[in-house]
Amino acid sequence: MSESDDLQGPGVIAEQGRRRPGLVRQHPVIAVAGLIVVIFLIASAVLFVWPATDQPRRVDAILSLNGSNEVARESKAIALAKQGYAPLLLFSRGGNKADTGCPRVSGVTVVCFVARPDATIGEMKWAANYARNHGVHSLMIVSGRAQVTEVRLLIGRCFSGQILMIPAPFQLLHFPYDVLYGWGGLAKAVITDEHC
Repeated sequence: MSESDDLQGPGVIAEQGRRRPGLVRQHPVIAVAGLIVVIFLIASAVLFVWPATDQPRRVDAILSLNGSNEVARESKAIALAKQGYAPLLLFSRGGNKADTGCPRVSGVTVVCFVARPDATIGEMKWAANYARNHGVHSLMIVSGRAQVTEVRLLIGRCFSGQILMIPAPFQLLHFPYDVLYGWGGLAKAVITDEHC
């Protein structure tokens, strides 16, 4: 038997047949971090990229929220009002700065307001109070796509009527920022925003 045969003997074959420890055993921290990233991406997709939305149908009022991509939000809300989905458009002009003008829509009553506090919860409180005082039992809310989940949670605390969520078209370039902002808004809605 040659020296090379000794090196290729049964011991070497057994060594080659042994499995090396997997990534999880060798690097559990990397595996856990990878799992967290995957869960974060799936949750972001479900909550902010493809949130539960509704098809437009006749309601008592359309509520247009102020925020990023304001032109798209305003255009969507006005288009829905012009199509006859509601006789009333509640239009948020933003917070203390009231940086958005009040639109006019032929044949539709437009009520513009400034939210206090200057946040989504302020818009929800104002809309719920208006609805209570004016017999509004159904709302179609136009918001940013990444804001839909937060808005649905907040309005559910303030308003007991029918709610339809219609997202405005989004800008792909700003969407990663919108998703991160959506996480912050949702965390704030769950942890610190008070009930109406």
